[in-house]
Amino acid sequence: MSPGLRLEGNAAGQLVVDDDADATAVLRAAGCRVTRPRVAVLQALLDHDGPLDAAQMTTLAQDVEPGIHEATVYRTIGVLADAGIVSHVHAGHGPSLVRLSAHEAVVAVCRECGAIESLPVVAVDHLVATIEAGSGFSLELGHFALEGVCGQCLTDAG
Repeated sequence: MSPGLRLEGNAAGQLVVDDDADATAVLRAAGCRVTRPRVAVLQALLDHDGPLDAAQMTTLAQDVEPGIHEATVYRTIGVLADAGIVSHVHAGHGPSLVRLSAHEAVVAVCRECGAIESLPVVAVDHLVATIEAGSGFSLELGHFALEGVCGQCLTDAG
């Protein structure tokens, strides 16, 4: 197993990809065919700290593989999702975001400027525990982004 890759989870094993992983090694470990567009798309995600939408991934992938088309990026995202390498987050009214499966942090989106932030795990765990203690409802956060106003927009608004 290459640095930045590990198996965990169920008996079949789930591939967990860290930021320092090599895109080609990740594709091979997941049993995916290695193509230049797939390497470019995955490398864009590995090089970026946090979730991206398909347009952002296309721009970054074009740095690795000039001329890659956004339709190819969408198809590649589907392949990577089917392989368990990436997952998506629904971000309010904006486009879905894609992230490495190992990055299951809750995502927040600013409704003013569109900034995207990963929320601190301790704060999210506290929120979930507080809601469960008060209502008995167990939240399962992660698939949908939370919406609010970022610190910078709050500061700018005075």
